[in-house]
Amino acid sequence: MFVTDGAATMSVVGCSLQKYGCDMIHVTKVDALIANTKKVFLKSLKRLRAFHSRCPNILEPPQPIPTRWGIRLEAAFYYAKYYEKIKAVILEFNPNEAATIKER
Repeated sequence: MFVTDGAATMSVVGCSLQKYGCDMIHVTKVDALIANTKKVFLKSLKRLRAFHSRCPNILEPPQPIPTRWGIRLEAAFYYAKYYEKIKAVILEFNPNEAATIKER
């Protein structure tokens, strides 16, 4: 996972690294990714069940506390590892079911 502040120069660096064979996902706003995924699964037993049935061997997405950086880093590593699987689960949800799913 290549995390930046979204500056144009950092995007260029990320693209350059990919050209040299680095297999990575460029996330400019990891906080937004964590917060939006947290909202999708928060208070929805139906969506949590769907997650568990699709990804039975993966723990639920973490719900870090904004002021605890160690926990936020663990969350970032979690998303780096399981990003594609979580994305696939969320894309199966009906976006008209909840506003948080539309933000995906």
